[in-house]
Amino acid sequence: MRADARQPALARAPAAVLLDGLVGHATGPYLAEDPVRAKRTAGPPPALDAGARAVRAALRRRGLCWEGEHDPTPLLVPDGAARDHHYDLLGHYSYRLFLRDVLKQRDDLRPARLERYVGPPVAARYLRFLVDAGLVRRAGRGVYRLCDDRIVSFGGTLEWYVAQVLAREFECASAHGLRIAHAAHGGDYDVIACTEGEVVYIETKSAPPRQIVQEEVGAFLDRVDTLRPDLALFLADTTLRMRDKLVPLFGAEAARRRLAWEATRLERELWRVGPEVYLLNADPDLRRNLGACLAAHFRSRGIALG
Repeated sequence: MRADARQPALARAPAAVLLDGLVGHATGPYLAEDPVRAKRTAGPPPALDAGARAVRAALRRRGLCWEGEHDPTPLLVPDGAARDHHYDLLGHYSYRLFLRDVLKQRDDLRPARLERYVGPPVAARYLRFLVDAGLVRRAGRGVYRLCDDRIVSFGGTLEWYVAQVLAREFECASAHGLRIAHAAHGGDYDVIACTEGEVVYIETKSAPPRQIVQEEVGAFLDRVDTLRPDLALFLADTTLRMRDKLVPLFGAEAARRRLAWEATRLERELWRVGPEVYLLNADPDLRRNLGACLAAHFRSRGIALG
């Protein structure tokens, strides 16, 4: 996570207090006798902010070494004052779809070609913001192009947004795009957060459900087994139904692993597909659905009188 990302939870309390009581799950296969740092492909990792330091501590307690190594691919995220407005816009599904179109047509951006998901006035307004934010530049009369050709997909930006939602809306310490060296089953983790002495892991998917395959569900469960979080979420950034494709994929993968899991609907298209493992989409709102899964988890561990 970028060093100036907001972490309101940690502005009022030190990470050690926030994470008091965290119980590690590190066992033999996950413990390294000597800390080994990930291979750095883009120079030394940046200085960690308070949220990332809290995540690093939680990983250490699980025998995993992470010093801020992350996917070096640039994100479609502006610097400065425009970042907050960008965050607010990302709360709209139409804006996230618009950004996907921008990345597809990066060299020839015209308002008329960016109206697949929004009307002409909205497309023009979104494009004007991207220009003002320094993410898009004018390439000719009425033609624009992406400023940074290294931005190849929307996936990293979605990870950044989800981590920001956890930090800003739910006051969690969070980090995104983590690359953890020598972790069993691979060390790519989209979002990890810490709150109330627990670890939350979120896998984000910007592709539509038809492009998600069982192997990806299996890789997600492998990473869950390595990290041993208290709560794991598989988030598909779509308004399509989960029961048509993704719920059956989780059922098939659970059966393959001989897990006695049975998917149950939490509400709408939010599903509990395993013990504290949730599947969710972005309908009607990504932030709202994240909150519903967090609430289901934390309420289930509380005192119930009936």
